[in-house]
Amino acid sequence: MQSLSLREDVLAKAETLKVLPTLNTVIDEVLRVLADENSSFNRLFSVVRYDQAISSKVISIANSAYFGRGSQITNLERAMVAIGFDEIRRIVMCLVFLKEMLHQWNLSQGDLALLWTHTLSVACAAKILAGKTMSEDREKVFTVSILHDIGKVPLFMQGDSYKKLIEEAARTGVDICALESGAFGIDHQEVGQFMAVKWRFPQEFSAVIQKHHGRSETGETLVDLVAKADRFIENPAADLGAEGIILRGEAALIKAETTKITELMGVA
Repeated sequence: MQSLSLREDVLAKAETLKVLPTLNTVIDEVLRVLADENSSFNRLFSVVRYDQAISSKVISIANSAYFGRGSQITNLERAMVAIGFDEIRRIVMCLVFLKEMLHQWNLSQGDLALLWTHTLSVACAAKILAGKTMSEDREKVFTVSILHDIGKVPLFMQGDSYKKLIEEAARTGVDICALESGAFGIDHQEVGQFMAVKWRFPQEFSAVIQKHHGRSETGETLVDLVAKADRFIENPAADLGAEGIILRGEAALIKAETTKITELMGVA
């Protein structure tokens, strides 16, 4: 009975979360653009230009030590050109995730850092794996990976009890979904699927959110890529076949990319 009531409480919290009430159409369009491997610079620019906060951050990043060319950039279009299209797609997705999704939900700094570090590490690993295997568009893989654990947010809102589950999973090696189901009557994949449907995410994204903890191949390339990247970040020694060998060989690059983006976003 207790797990049933906790399940209802988690879903009730998920029901109350909004992507961004005042600019929902902007976020919807950003996700559509980032999910489309054929999206263009002009299409992304035409969406981002209407969000002042994201535009300002992009300009700031273009003037950072990573991308600065010596002359000050004050124009959004020039900033996006200076950063480069593939890089700007990743940066915009991270900004949407951090600013419009996580900060709006008032997670504690500790919870935000915990969720962000894992999420970004998986995204970088999945992107690199997609590039090495040439099995999926790298930027689409990165985008969906940023969203794959979105269902954890309502569980973090349960307080210290959820953080203890995360610590137990890390200590014992027990899958976090099993621990979540035992404690709350629901796991973050099911919560995330509920949120993905509510927010009209692309179907491919919903599938990744719902199935990324599976231990066997699904035949869905996007799901399997993210699932293997997720398992690698949790346990680099896990038996992931050829993909595990690739990821272990790229571990330093995954860490470097994760650190770089974290610093650019100002989360470090």
